[in-house]
Amino acid sequence: MKELILEVANTMPENVTIDDFLEALFLRIKVENAIDDIENNKVYTSEELKKELL
Repeated sequence: MKELILEVANTMPENVTIDDFLEALFLRIKVENAIDDIENNKVYTSEELKKELL
């Protein structure tokens, strides 16, 4: 996690607000989690989701 925080921090301008930094960090975490889910086949097809919801 520390490495991820540093990576995001290094992409931000020096005058970044804490709100903007946290938004970028949370977005990066969500994207990485989504990629992990896809790679580990933890996703639903549209049809599977319809069956779950109906």
